[in-house]
Amino acid sequence: MNRAAQIDWWLEQVEAARRSVQDASRARRRPQPGAGLDDDRKPRSGRVAQLPKTRPADEIIRGETITGGRDEERSRALPATSTGGGGGRAAPSRPSALAPVAGGFGGAGQGAAGRARQLAAGYQPAVIKVVSYARGVARATATGQYVQREDVPLETHDGRILTDREAVAAEIKAWSPDFSKRAESQDVGAFRLKVEGVLDTLEGRATYEKAIESAFCGHRHAARIDADGSGGLEAHIVAVMAGSGKERFRIRDGQAADQAHEARPRRLDSVSNLAVRTRVEAATGIGGDAVMIRPGATSHGRDGVTYRLNKLIEKGAAIDDHGKILSNVADARMAAREWGPSLRSQSARDTMHLIMSAKTGTDIVAFTDAARAFLHDRFGDHKFIFGVHTDKESAGHIHAHAVVTVKNESGQKIHPGPETFREWREVYAMHAQAQGLKIVATSAKERVSSQSYGATDKAIVQAADRPRPGREARDRAYAADPTNQRLIDNARQRIRVAKINPIRLPMSAPDRKVVNESIVAWKAVAVEQPSNRTAKDMLERLLMAQTVGAILHTIGQRVEFLTKEGEVPITSERMAQDLRLMNEAVSRTSDLLDGTTKQQFREISARYLETLANRVDLQRMQERGVQQLSRSEVEAVVGAKAERLIERAREIRIKEEREAASAEHVASRAIDAARRQEASGGIDPTSQEELRAERAIVVGSQQSAAREAREAAAAVEAARAIAEHPAQPLPTSLIQNDALAKLRAEQEKVVRELEAEKPSLQAIKGQRRS
Repeated sequence: MNRAAQIDWWLEQVEAARRSVQDASRARRRPQPGAGLDDDRKPRSGRVAQLPKTRPADEIIRGETITGGRDEERSRALPATSTGGGGGRAAPSRPSALAPVAGGFGGAGQGAAGRARQLAAGYQPAVIKVVSYARGVARATATGQYVQREDVPLETHDGRILTDREAVAAEIKAWSPDFSKRAESQDVGAFRLKVEGVLDTLEGRATYEKAIESAFCGHRHAARIDADGSGGLEAHIVAVMAGSGKERFRIRDGQAADQAHEARPRRLDSVSNLAVRTRVEAATGIGGDAVMIRPGATSHGRDGVTYRLNKLIEKGAAIDDHGKILSNVADARMAAREWGPSLRSQSARDTMHLIMSAKTGTDIVAFTDAARAFLHDRFGDHKFIFGVHTDKESAGHIHAHAVVTVKNESGQKIHPGPETFREWREVYAMHAQAQGLKIVATSAKERVSSQSYGATDKAIVQAADRPRPGREARDRAYAADPTNQRLIDNARQRIRVAKINPIRLPMSAPDRKVVNESIVAWKAVAVEQPSNRTAKDMLERLLMAQTVGAILHTIGQRVEFLTKEGEVPITSERMAQDLRLMNEAVSRTSDLLDGTTKQQFREISARYLETLANRVDLQRMQERGVQQLSRSEVEAVVGAKAERLIERAREIRIKEEREAASAEHVASRAIDAARRQEASGGIDPTSQEELRAERAIVVGSQQSAAREAREAAAAVEAARAIAEHPAQPLPTSLIQNDALAKLRAEQEKVVRELEAEKPSLQAIKGQRRS
């Protein structure tokens, strides 16, 4: 039997089994009827046990198991199967506590119209989030004990109840033999490059620059060239291990001792070593035998990039592959942010922290039963613990927290993506409706709802506002430290925005398609139920999103057309005319919006309009015969469009001055509080602990006040420099914090976009650096 015939036969067997199980389940159990569901209901299939004497589907289709010879951590999107655990066979060694509900809907199969009717009838959206992953026993135990806070009993995958922290720790320890033994990826490394026979001259340094550029071509890197004390040179490089295409440097330990260096020197593997030497020889003409590249220590993630770059510049400034000079901590931090997308970083994951939410007033017992059924349905072959928290019921919601092993019994791992979460919402809603709860699976795109805040934001704000029992001193110190104020303020802002829930503007074609389908669905509901306030409000919201999104899409397409090189150039007058019309449309539309939605629209439209305005100026210069721009002309073009940069600099200055004053005030208060504590004369252990905490606050507050004062002074100087020379990147000495680093990056981006408008204007770069 050939492979096609095998597939057809297997599908027939599965379909027959599915129908049989479905019919039996439908007779055994009926879900609660939904409000106004479509007639063409499409029931979900239940889990089907492996057919006897039938090879799994993955073996039939691929000829081998999915996990066979496959790198689990590198595979981030495995196909979903009946277990819903991210792929792989369903082969649970224990029966599920509750079989999947046959005939349930939860939002799947009924279309946008059915979901709209349910929402209009008072159903709440199904909410499922993965808030964190943990690696190792310690972090997984901490997650489990967090879920068990306030003595909430936790139920395990096999029905046992854990009532205290010790029981949780013992449970996680029992899971640990199946945890990943894989180390974190080596994302960035330090290297030494030596080219024999090249002396410390201008020509020699130029040779080294060519050697570095060719050796690490396609890899983000920074290098420092030093004299070696004997008339020669030596280069120290920090480079990202992942390069362009599929190239990735790999490091091996040497087999023999090296008396001149370390006991077992590290080396590039044979493939990487050959590629590097070949490129260096082609670029410099120097034979590969004269080139020595010795790898050093490696690090993981963006923090590892920052650490390695800081080590590199300890003995002198370095230059990165884009020609930027790195000379201080701020430069290293900004470079790490820029290099981040190139890292292809991977971390092992052992457990997943999952949250299911429902609104206040939801029946707790039914909600718990629905959460249990969902977990056994989707993670029946994983180990997990879960518990329900009602401590936030006064805030409008209750939660079921679950800690689930990433690896199932077959050794396959969960790597959830957008489609996985969609499926999880549908299954969760299906089980919730079977318990009589009014929950439906819908998406934020269908409701043009902005992304909500995360559990980390809530934890930050709660620790600042309500110190935890037993941790009062540490939480007060955390909230009082000005270095944490920006983090706390940002978390508060995300929570405020999520509660306001501004309209999410559909920018991509798929998003606009979803919005259009939702409009059709809600129009039908509004016709059927003309007095339904939810239908009226949702329809207005969707129509506004559709209109504004279409305006932005039209502007973007027009700007792309006007700025695209063509056989017949478009005149500057034509561009200017279109620019005036677009500005008028943006102004009229902006007047109809408010709040965060208005800000979002203005920011997006401003980027398009600035691009076109720069292009108008350049086209006018070209029509006058200008082939190259001087430094002053670059500043004139950018300066005319620099209002946003100047306004941003002004905002940073005001904010830094305010934070400096606040830090000084906090430091004064901390000193006063410490003096009062010392004067109280308390000698009991609790008083001693509070006194130590107050002293720590004083020291931290004084240091923070001094740092904030420096940042405020830098912000004042940066605002002045931006106003005078918008196209001149801020000096590195002024980059005292992330806000100023982002401002400089924004400056450079504006100038790069300007330079890229015309190949004939590439001379700007050289003039700007001179």
